[in-house]
Amino acid sequence: MTLSLTVSRSQLAKMQTHLKKGGNREIGGWLVAEQTAPGKFDLVGLTVDLEAGTRDRFDSLPEPHSQQMDRILLENSGRAGRVDYLGEWHSHPTFPPIPSEIDVAAMTDMVENSGPSFAALVIVRLIANASIQATITTFQRGQLPEAGQLIIADEVSEAEFGEGWQLPEH
Repeated sequence: MTLSLTVSRSQLAKMQTHLKKGGNREIGGWLVAEQTAPGKFDLVGLTVDLEAGTRDRFDSLPEPHSQQMDRILLENSGRAGRVDYLGEWHSHPTFPPIPSEIDVAAMTDMVENSGPSFAALVIVRLIANASIQATITTFQRGQLPEAGQLIIADEVSEAEFGEGWQLPEH
C-alpha cells in the first residue's frame, strides 16, 4: 500500500519559513500526522532543528524535537490515538530532494531495529526562496523503501484549528 501524506498550504508555508532561515544548511525534524484511513495521513505539525545541520548532513537528535512534538500532541489531544509520529523530514538545500544512501540506511535501520514498524521520510528543497520541491519515501519493516504520495491541500482543514473550532453553518 502506498502511503499518502496531505500537507496543508499553511504547513507548507511554515516549512518554507524554516527553510529560508536554514539557508544553505540542512535542517529538519519530525513529522506529526493524523491517520485518516489506512495508508492516508494529514500532516498536523512538524518539529524543526535549525542548528544541527551542515551543508550536506542533518542528524535528527531527539532532544530538540521531543518538547515540540509533545506540544503538537497536546494541541491535538482531542484526536488522541489518531495523531502520532509519522517520520522525519529534512532539507537538501544544495542537492536534489532525493534520499541519500545515508538517509535510506538510517530510516531502514530505524524501522527494522529500534523504532516504529513504518515511517516516512520527506526531503525538501527550497527553490529561489519561492517554491518547494519535495519527495516522500516510506519505510516499512521487512520491505524495500517505496515512493509515497505528497498531496498539497488547497483548503484549510479542520485539523489546523484548535479544539472547539467548528465549520461555519450554511
